This record gives sequence, C-alpha cells and structure tokens, in this order.
Amino acid sequence: MEPTTATEHLQAADACHDDDPAHGAALLRRIDPTALDPGQRPLYAFLLNHVLAEKLHLPGEAWQHQQALLAAAGPDTPLPLLRHAGAAARLAGDAAAEAQLAERLAASANASAAQAGELLALAATSFTVPGLAGAQAGDAALEAMSPLRGGAWHQASGLDAAAAALTSNLASGLAEERSPAELLLPSVREAAHEAAAHAQALWQRAGQWVQHERAHYLRALVANAIGETPLAEQQARAGLTLLDNHDTEHAESVDRAFLLLELSHALARQGQAAEASLARAQADALADAFDDSGLTAWFTGRVARQAALDDAAR
Repeated sequence: MEPTTATEHLQAADACHDDDPAHGAALLRRIDPTALDPGQRPLYAFLLNHVLAEKLHLPGEAWQHQQALLAAAGPDTPLPLLRHAGAAARLAGDAAAEAQLAERLAASANASAAQAGELLALAATSFTVPGLAGAQAGDAALEAMSPLRGGAWHQASGLDAAAAALTSNLASGLAEERSPAELLLPSVREAAHEAAAHAQALWQRAGQWVQHERAHYLRALVANAIGETPLAEQQARAGLTLLDNHDTEHAESVDRAFLLLELSHALARQGQAAEASLARAQADALADAFDDSGLTAWFTGRVARQAALDDAAR
C-alpha cells in the first residue's frame, strides 16, 4: 500500500533509504514538515542530510528542506534540528546561515558559539566521511575531531550528548563499513580509535549506565576491527560488568549477546580458544532467543564481519 500521510512517508523512507536512496529521497520530498509530530522531526532532519546530501550528493536540496523544517519548528527549535540544519547549511556552503545556527545552538545548549561551530563541523563531516576513500576518510574524521582534544570540550556542556552520538557514528562507520585493507591504513585506524575514545569520554559525562555500557561495546568493536585485541577484551569485560551490576531484570540481553561476541573474538585472536568458545556459546544462546529478524540479521552480520577480519589477518 502506498503511503499517504507524512508519517507513513517518513516511515517508508526510513525503511528503504539504504537499499534505494532515490526512492527514499522521493518519499522525503513529499513530506510536509508541518504535518509531522515534533517527535518525528529529528528523524526527518537526519534523513534529509543522510539521503539527499550524503547518498545523492544534493546538499543544496537538503538545506532547502531543512529551512522549511526550521520554519515549521518555530522559535523553540530543539537542539537536534538545529544541529542537522547547521550541518546542512555547512554542506551547502551557506556560511552565514551556518554561523546563525551556531549562535542558536550555543544559546540552546548553554555553550559558546565557537564550540557550537565545532559541533556543526563535526556533524557535517559525519555525512561526508562515508563517501571518502581510504586515508581521505581517516584524515577528514581526524580533522573534524581535532577540537575535541582540548579547550572547551574538556568541560561538560549541553553539546556533550550530540558530540557523543556523532563520534559514536564515526567510530562504528569506520570499524564496520571499511574494508579490512582500509583498516590497515594509519589514518583510518587512528580515526576509528580516537572516535570511539571520544565517544566513551563524552558518554561518561552525558549518559547513564546503559550509554556507558554501549560505549564499552563500541570500543571493543573498534579495537577488534583494528587488531587491538587486549583492549577489545578489556572493554568487552567492562561492559559485561556494568550489565552484571545494573541489569538485574535482564532487559539488556541483546547488549550482552553482542558484548560476548566481541569478547569471544578478542579471546580467540589472543589464542585463548577455550574461553573464546564459552563466550561464543553464551552469545549464540542469547541470539537464538532474539524475537526480531533485524537483530538476528545484525548478529549474523557481525559474525560474518569478524570472520572476514580474521581471514584478512592471516
């Protein structure tokens, strides 16, 4: 059945945009942002940049739609919409609009305009790195993250959660989507490691224990991808310890399965076959209980990815 409402168009675009970005873009173009509930607007804003700017290389069109969304949101525009709009303005080369949005973002997050501008640069880069090849991707990510190494980012601010999400996405994209050959390139390895480390530090300030646990998982995943297996083991164990201490009702069994999978991979790469087999069996048992085909496919994909990394390392 063809979508008819703004919500249905958004859901359909979200479902198909990776496999068919052109169709996803067509669905996004039919959406009247005033017809979306406020809670749906962040996804719409993300997809405008992800599909139009990143996948179809139409940053000007993405920015046009973002401006319409800003108008629909009004003067009390929430931080995620300001961030996506600022990234779109930067990608489209509208420096004046980008500066204005940095000012609005700074006011919304009780941060400086300079720091907000750094976040917008990082946000824009998150949409360009996937389209860059090899060392270029690593270099671009490292440049965008350079402000995070000092200055205002050593203090807590209202931008921490946004920066944590952006660096998490950069880290997972580099670790999961780059070929094993690319993961041998120094800039790619450094960028993946640094992005995961920044994400962890930022989530420590901005998140709760679940975000802390998932930051450990991300660091384990990245460390395994770039061959830092002792670090991967340490981070996976730290995440599992958080689950042991906090997840008394076993609500995060999916997280536990993926942490065990990374632990198994790290142990196997270090020659600890028996312990690796035990962790893998525990992960498989939890995955067998998934009641979601998407989660099952994700788990299977991670198993295949680990096998590919192992083959490349031989």
